[in-house]
Amino acid sequence: ETLNAKYNRSGVDNSWFVFGGSYSGALSAWFRLKFPHLTCGSLASSGVVLAVYNFTDFDKQIGESAGPECKEALQEVTRLVDGQLQSGHNSVKELFGAKLLENDGDFLYLLADAAAIAFQYGNPDVLCSPLVEAKKNGTDLVEAFAHYVNDYYVGTFRASVASYDQNYLKNTTPAESSYRLWWYQVCSEVAYFQVAPKNDSVRSAKIDTRYHLDLCKNVFGEGVYPDVSMTNLYYGGTRIAGSKIVFANGSQDPWRHASKQKSSEELPSYLIECSNCGHCTDISGCPQAPSNIGGDSSKCSSPEAVNKVRKQIVDHIDLWLSECQDQGRDTVTKQGSRWSIATY
Repeated sequence: ETLNAKYNRSGVDNSWFVFGGSYSGALSAWFRLKFPHLTCGSLASSGVVLAVYNFTDFDKQIGESAGPECKEALQEVTRLVDGQLQSGHNSVKELFGAKLLENDGDFLYLLADAAAIAFQYGNPDVLCSPLVEAKKNGTDLVEAFAHYVNDYYVGTFRASVASYDQNYLKNTTPAESSYRLWWYQVCSEVAYFQVAPKNDSVRSAKIDTRYHLDLCKNVFGEGVYPDVSMTNLYYGGTRIAGSKIVFANGSQDPWRHASKQKSSEELPSYLIECSNCGHCTDISGCPQAPSNIGGDSSKCSSPEAVNKVRKQIVDHIDLWLSECQDQGRDTVTKQGSRWSIATY
């Protein structure tokens, strides 16, 4: 009714197309799955439709995206920090402004997240350039990484060190509970336990399944457990039984391994390949953080790759909206046979 009033139309049953990115990308796909009679299609940008218990592919993708030199530097940072904590030298936490994180696992998770964000959101050089340079020059790698964490992850990205504290996560006041809400879906439904692989991990081996299970129990109490098999049985995982859902992922995004990457006629999937193509690149452009609603692709290492996938997505949207109209869902008279959607 609002749209009809805005465009001075009457008696029109408007066509609806669902959009979402990341978790809302999964929700977009699931909305289309549950309400095909109300929608013409869905875009699941970096849509994480597959619940994963031990998500080792997350760390493996970080290592792959980092490349040999940066990966080696990150692994050395991990070894050095692990060694200092093992020796009881908690002063290393002060270097990262994280003295309040009494649990070593919480501190190590902060460091792992800080590294991952650079690749997930299309800023690999911000992390890798100073680390590789420090390693070549023989300067302190831990200090170089701490500078990145304090300056970029906490400063520019606005990450909260306190949010990694399990005692903080027990806070249920509305203003402080957003991080708690994320962990609740992790602990109760989807897991995505970002554990260290057995071999060649970037993150500390102390970030394991036990760390995650202990966090869930400590923060939420007994009985909260992510039964991912039931989650995937209910929604379908990557075998989602929907239609007219288009998936898109960035090649450097570790979350793409929880999305649908195998394409089919009814569920097309596209991988945008470039060195800084991360989370929701098709919508956000490059870099993906700080947030870029305009979706500028000119700063992607391969704008052509981004624009090509965007064109393919638009073609699907155009076709599926037209098919909706042909089936009588939208009765408005239109000029021409296709909807046109602008891309930038």
